[in-house]
Amino acid sequence: MPSAQLREGDLLARRYLLKRPVGAGGMSVVWRAWDTTLERTVAVKVLDGPIASDGGQRDRIRREARAAARIEHPHAIGVYDYGETVTPRGRVAAYVVMQLLEGESLAARLAGGPLPWPEAVTVAATVADVLHAAHRRGVVHRDVTPENVMLTTDGVRLLDFGIAADIGQREEAMTFGTPPYVAPERLVGAPASGATDVYALGVLLFEMLTGAPPHPATTWEELDRALETGRRPVLLVPGLPAAHAAACLRCLSRDPLRRPTAAEMASILGAGTGPAALLSRRRAMLVIPLVGAAAAVLALFLLRDDPARDAAAPSTSVSIVVSVAPPIVLPPPASAGATTTPGHVAPTRPSAGAPHSSAAPSASPSPLTPLAAGRAVLDIVDRRSQAGEIRDDVVMDIRNQVNNLVADSTDAAPRIESLRRNLSARRAQGSISDAAYTELDAAVVNFGKTFTTSLSPRL
Repeated sequence: MPSAQLREGDLLARRYLLKRPVGAGGMSVVWRAWDTTLERTVAVKVLDGPIASDGGQRDRIRREARAAARIEHPHAIGVYDYGETVTPRGRVAAYVVMQLLEGESLAARLAGGPLPWPEAVTVAATVADVLHAAHRRGVVHRDVTPENVMLTTDGVRLLDFGIAADIGQREEAMTFGTPPYVAPERLVGAPASGATDVYALGVLLFEMLTGAPPHPATTWEELDRALETGRRPVLLVPGLPAAHAAACLRCLSRDPLRRPTAAEMASILGAGTGPAALLSRRRAMLVIPLVGAAAAVLALFLLRDDPARDAAAPSTSVSIVVSVAPPIVLPPPASAGATTTPGHVAPTRPSAGAPHSSAAPSASPSPLTPLAAGRAVLDIVDRRSQAGEIRDDVVMDIRNQVNNLVADSTDAAPRIESLRRNLSARRAQGSISDAAYTELDAAVVNFGKTFTTSLSPRL
């Protein structure tokens, strides 16, 4: 920005304490900030320029806030607040408060070359699922690019609804977006539709698989010329399933009617790989054996009540063996001095000269890392939210605070206590069940102990 009207330490709207800028573009700046009311770290995107010459930027930032707030999906950027206020230096500024995400953009990831095809497909499936949620709400993103896909500690996130439009909305006199990802029909002013997002999704997947978009272009003129050639992209990636390659190329069709929907793409690519789907599979592992056991017991009961069978057959002894999947728990920490990776438990070895025994005492375990303890908290959040014991907005709030702590442990102890106070307040409001609160609070205490040992369980 040509003239900084906001500085580190400024208090915006008497609530958001600006820490440091983390991004800028056009006339807006994104700040890392502290919400003094809810005591959490947030991202504040501020339009801080002369109102008379903002070129409709205030309308766009307001539209971004409204569009993102309409979408209910765990992998869409969370929007908390929008407002207009006077800065400490007397200028009117519009702002939108969003979830602060820690990680890297897909663009940064692609700077190192194409992704392995399973990773590319997983990212595209998640983006497709978010777009499906947006289209159900009548919102077209219109700017699906690697810069607007974030790879975070909590999964893939779709960002920046700054040029989003309602389905059916006519194209502006000037086309907005990034040329290689703009669907051909947008160049001739076609109304906004979900098909335009699906085209961009196809470009995104193609680039993740090959390292470059199918029609590289930096200007609208270059894009026009590339599309006029009629050259059909070819996708040859070793190991990539034929159905996935075909779906990607269908997304790139010049005819919007020939493209799949976002929902179809999510299904083809297998969007059911997130926490909710994993939890469902875990439940199935427990339920299926139990159903089988119930069926076996019922069959035995019916046989016992059959008098004809009793008269005709000698007495027999029936033994039923039921295999029930064990409950899934976090692995214990590795023994001191062992090297582990997340999800791996280092094998223990008996000490020299001691007889091997499974009951032998092990070395004192190393404490959990913040990353592992944070994941344990989020696993509880996933499980309890699926059971309807935690409200969706609370889930997002907890995720935000946990990810912020993992990424930046500054002042961890007071921030852990703030998280615990928030959980207690949410329970009092009925947003978290008593059982979920009890389990979560204990996990947060363990999480806090990875930063400091001064915490004690709340009574």
